[in-house]
Amino acid sequence: MRVVIVGNGPGGVELAKNLSKEFDVIIVEMDNLPHYSKPMLSHYIAGFLPEEKLFPYPPGWYEEKGISLKLGTEARVIDRARKVLVTSRGEFPYDVLVLATGARAREPAVPGKEYILTLRTLSDARRIKERLEDEGEIIILGGGFIALELAGNVAKAGYRVRLVHRGRTLLGLDEELSERIRERLEGIGVEFHLETTVLSADEKGLNTDRGYVPGRLKVCAFGIVPNRELAVKSGIHAGRGILIDDRFRTSARDVYAIGDCAEYNGRIYGTAKAATEHAKVLANLLLGNEDRYDFSFRSTYFKFADMNVGLVGRTRGQGRWLDDNTKVFYEGERVVGAVVLDNIRKAFKLEKAIREGLPIDLS
Repeated sequence: MRVVIVGNGPGGVELAKNLSKEFDVIIVEMDNLPHYSKPMLSHYIAGFLPEEKLFPYPPGWYEEKGISLKLGTEARVIDRARKVLVTSRGEFPYDVLVLATGARAREPAVPGKEYILTLRTLSDARRIKERLEDEGEIIILGGGFIALELAGNVAKAGYRVRLVHRGRTLLGLDEELSERIRERLEGIGVEFHLETTVLSADEKGLNTDRGYVPGRLKVCAFGIVPNRELAVKSGIHAGRGILIDDRFRTSARDVYAIGDCAEYNGRIYGTAKAATEHAKVLANLLLGNEDRYDFSFRSTYFKFADMNVGLVGRTRGQGRWLDDNTKVFYEGERVVGAVVLDNIRKAFKLEKAIREGLPIDLS
């Protein structure tokens, strides 16, 4: 059986790795680079990681695994009747086609947006790193994990960092948790401008509803736009992302979608961890092993400079501190989520307990 995967990100690579022993696997990738770690781009920008360390697999890895990698190849349309992927380098027949096309960075919709960069790819990171070394300072727009990772790493490296966010809290967390994270990042030099709306940008800074924020280098780091165009062009149902069922099936026969491009019940999952987990479950299903992905349960882990943060399950509503660094959330007597600061090992244990419905000591 031939499996054709569109996309060489964390989901596409994980799926190929899990299927290559049993199936004929082809990855079609528009970029000219082999797989690299996008979550580590902020470490590279800050100077903590050389560029070559972004690439986890050595030359020849794909070939050793029996994966045929087609770089610099644009997927143009899916001929569903013939079960063929039409690309810029010819046609690839498939038995199963998996869309792991990822997402692109959301751009700010303000006048002067041409003065604001985005961070999603290695070429974006190279441009930002070069400008940062020239300017010595940066303005970051956003209050999510991409913005905070970039802010923390760049501030830790000694650059001046201003973070502008229209919300009052960070990561969608409550004020208490948001304040803890903000204080830690302020301690290494991040200057916060919260509840601040950007009105426009110019070469030298940002105009906001709370005054002018100076800075020539500006990076927008909030939100993603799923790459759904291939699916839409091919007549596959899409909303914000490519619509899937609970087995990652799209509206087209033998066509699946995983990772940032996929939408289930109105949700886009948007992390490398989720994409990898999608891939593992789908690999099992394609291999004939029963498996399921719990779309209702989300967990993810970040590092902002030297601060680890684990978000497990549902992290809104009634919360109670388990200890100085762990806040759990519950419905009735049942724990449904947790936020863990610094102790990621504890976050993993809590994730396992919450997923399996095991008792957790709240005393």
